[in-house]
Amino acid sequence: MSVRRPEAGSNFRLGFLLLPRAKREALSAIYAYCRLIDDVVDSGELSRDEARRRLDFWREEIERLYAGRPGHDAARALLKPVSDYGLPKAEFLEMIRGCALDLEQARYETARDLEDYMRGVASSVGLLCVRVFGWSHTPAARMEEFAVTFGYAFQLTNILRDVGADLEIGRVYLPQADLREAGYSLERLLRRDGGPGFQAAMEAQYRRAKTYYARARSLVDFRDRPRLLPAEVMAHVYEGLLEEIKSRAFPVLFERTRLPAHRKLALVWKAWLYCHGL
Repeated sequence: MSVRRPEAGSNFRLGFLLLPRAKREALSAIYAYCRLIDDVVDSGELSRDEARRRLDFWREEIERLYAGRPGHDAARALLKPVSDYGLPKAEFLEMIRGCALDLEQARYETARDLEDYMRGVASSVGLLCVRVFGWSHTPAARMEEFAVTFGYAFQLTNILRDVGADLEIGRVYLPQADLREAGYSLERLLRRDGGPGFQAAMEAQYRRAKTYYARARSLVDFRDRPRLLPAEVMAHVYEGLLEEIKSRAFPVLFERTRLPAHRKLALVWKAWLYCHGL
């Protein structure tokens, strides 16, 4: 559950429309790879054993990529970005690790457990992207934490939006400990019971996501914000989606909330103003 949703793809691409061509092409290659890995697990076309075999192929293909001899078109498209931007091999492999978790488990006990999953399927993408965006003033460790934390924020927003859709395929990403803390239960969630406790459980996830967004922004030197505009475009759109879900009292058991195009455009403008200190 990472970049497979159509909205995720459009939001990702929306973030880098105004970048120079070389950076757009690099990001497109990264996105194509992430989408391909995600589809191995989530397309519904492969058995679990076949999906595992495909992921093993991609682990080997990433090794071939970094040896300069990839065989797959998607890996060949990454040759120049890897060279130009010093993209770390570990993050391509981390994406595979995260997606592979969906083949092995469908429940998460704590927020820390969920963060381990989100680190794989979302933060890995962010850590690749910030290498393409570039920065000059923020210490490297803080920039890495920025990418990881924004990844958590985006993915938790996706998780809240997709509660009902994920129930249909037997997955529950909401931490079980949080459900119990809210006086709710997994059994009631599986019945799509929106009664007492459900709103409290959703509110807890909303607050955690808001904390991620705020924490990520606090890590960046303001002088680097213009170069990170693509990330902020995505963040503003996803955070806008999060606010829309909350304003509608979390109707996530039976529908998926979307933002209309005009709202997204307004949020893009807001992101531009933020990044340029206006």
